[in-house]
Amino acid sequence: MSFMALEPDYGTTDHPTTITFSIQDFDGNDVYNVWTMIEIYDSITGKRVHMYPWTFRDIGDFHLYYQFPNKRGYQIVLSIANEKMERLPSTFEPPRSILNDISACDCTRTVFNISIANTFGMIQNSLFFICIMSPLTLLGVILTKNCYKKYRTEDKERNNKSTKAQGVGEGKKQIIRYSLSLLALAGGIVHLVVFPEHGSLHVYYSIFLLAAAGGQIAYGVLYFLVMLSKPFYEIPIEQRQVIKTTYRHNVAVNLFGFMGTAILVGLYIYVIIFPPPLSPTNQPEEIEIAGILSKSIEVALLIGIVFIMRFDNQAFQNITSRITHY
Repeated sequence: MSFMALEPDYGTTDHPTTITFSIQDFDGNDVYNVWTMIEIYDSITGKRVHMYPWTFRDIGDFHLYYQFPNKRGYQIVLSIANEKMERLPSTFEPPRSILNDISACDCTRTVFNISIANTFGMIQNSLFFICIMSPLTLLGVILTKNCYKKYRTEDKERNNKSTKAQGVGEGKKQIIRYSLSLLALAGGIVHLVVFPEHGSLHVYYSIFLLAAAGGQIAYGVLYFLVMLSKPFYEIPIEQRQVIKTTYRHNVAVNLFGFMGTAILVGLYIYVIIFPPPLSPTNQPEEIEIAGILSKSIEVALLIGIVFIMRFDNQAFQNITSRITHY
């Protein structure tokens, strides 16, 4: 299996682009002691614009540098000599019309299609923002309207100022709960958006990104379902076991979200300081807009979870005290 990545990811003609290759066996392990040849073809004219001749690589993870001359599509051909080769390959091969043709070569060839456009970075970041904000904005508007209607109706039923003040405070906490669900969903969407870009670097990156996205979306949906149920502090004091069970469920959900989010934030801090495990480039990750947005969302989620857990703990302690004197 062969993988390729560009740095920057969208390529540019302004300065040399880093082309990173990763050659692995079918178990996802790095291969060693291989001969490779790299060719770059213009997708429009079909001409070969550059060639890196057959070179011996100690390890299948390596990178090259090339400054693309024009904004257009290119095809990068990676040739890997077979292990049974008995002699050193020729240092030069003529261009081919069929790029993956191996009739005159005892090798394996993989063709990668790329597009070079200086404006693609702005387009990509804009699409990130639109994809993330559009569904969240719609869901946020719906939840806000439902929350407002609910507490507006309850305000009409209150008879004194102290009760009304308590309702306003509860309304703010309910808004925070809605925000937690939205933030978790936003974090999951960010990981899904960056999956095609980073998941191709290594199979374990794909697994990690999908697991992170799935966990955050699951937490957001689960927390939304918790909000639909009756809060434990509104359950009649006579139903002691129901109150305890509901509170424990809330704690479990909050701990699940807090621990998972804290791990993601910690891993991000690690990979921008040190090279991540199995990295093709063996370098720390670049700080990108998608990463900053994702971690900002997750830090806000951590703060919200801590606030809600403190509130639930205080409410449960008050109920426990009331049950003791009941």
